[in-house]
Amino acid sequence: AIRVMKHSLLFITLATSTRKNYSRIATTGMSFSSAKGMHPLSDAIQKHFDRLRSNKRELLLLDGGTGEELFRRGVPDDRKIWSATAVVNEQYHQVLIDVHRSFVNAGSDAITSNSYSITPGVGFSYDSIAKHVATAGKIARESLSSGSEDCDATSRKTSPHAGGPLVFGSLGPLVESYRPDKIMEHMDGIKVYSMMTKSLSPFVDCFLAETMSSFEESSQAVEAVGNLSLDYQRPLIVSYTLHGDGSVRSGESVTRAIQRLLDFATLQKVQLLGVMFNCAEPEAITRAFEQIHSNDKVRNLLDDKGIILGAYANRLTSIYSDWTLEGSEEAQPMRKDLSPQQYFDEFISTWVRDLGVQMVGGCCGITPEHISYMHSHLFLD
Repeated sequence: AIRVMKHSLLFITLATSTRKNYSRIATTGMSFSSAKGMHPLSDAIQKHFDRLRSNKRELLLLDGGTGEELFRRGVPDDRKIWSATAVVNEQYHQVLIDVHRSFVNAGSDAITSNSYSITPGVGFSYDSIAKHVATAGKIARESLSSGSEDCDATSRKTSPHAGGPLVFGSLGPLVESYRPDKIMEHMDGIKVYSMMTKSLSPFVDCFLAETMSSFEESSQAVEAVGNLSLDYQRPLIVSYTLHGDGSVRSGESVTRAIQRLLDFATLQKVQLLGVMFNCAEPEAITRAFEQIHSNDKVRNLLDDKGIILGAYANRLTSIYSDWTLEGSEEAQPMRKDLSPQQYFDEFISTWVRDLGVQMVGGCCGITPEHISYMHSHLFLD
């Protein structure tokens, strides 16, 4: 399939030095995914990441913000358990299915399970976490099944990619989002993430540790995945949330966090497929990518290991450093300057054209309309 840029700004010229690395990157990715003692990648995710590694002009289109889309469709915005309402209460399961399908129909190559806020930090017991996380994974997988009036060949935007839509299993912060000062003790965090990954594993192609506020927080998820038995193992993508200056919320530079992450994933024998940034202002994400782009050591390290970069910004106004979900009396206001066209023109196009980003989508407040606009301007329908 050929990806065609239809926006006048998006003509990409690849450097010769980058082209020379294509075969090496593809080989590195293949040997890593089939390494001894590691669970083989599913056919779907193998096809997607083979094409991403073999051609830097290829993209994977993610979904948007499931939680805010649920609220937009009438699910109550519970300020304690947030989007988990749609999993815990069976009456909202169909709404959740419809939200997942709306992103697939808009052109998403991957959707993410609605397991983000099913955590001990909001009061779920260990047993209930295992139960509800499995339900979230099952709903996500079933939403891709054929035969639905909302998810079929006639309603879905045509994808140029082989492999079909993927399901990412969300592993969110266990206590609070954006708060590196409120993460669990290391071994306690591993215990919870281990339980979550085992519950998600039957339904997902890949685990997604998202909105990580520090390397330490992400390391708990990495170690939990590394400790899984072969039957439960899946590859992992890690996504960090950022300060406005482009640093990780803990104050670590993104380049330092990435180097530590890659070393630790290798030590834990985890199949790390990608590094992303999410649930941050798109301006901050641009700054983070600029820091990576200007650091030859980190860029070469990512290339050598076949790691794909990605981003899915939110549409929220600035989040203060002392923010908590339960302490917020109402939903965070949305920005009014990130329409589908603005988000694409001012951010997505730059990330893809200039900064080597191959996985793009959206977080809180990014709608199926945003994803549809990205699809229409990134791919030839």
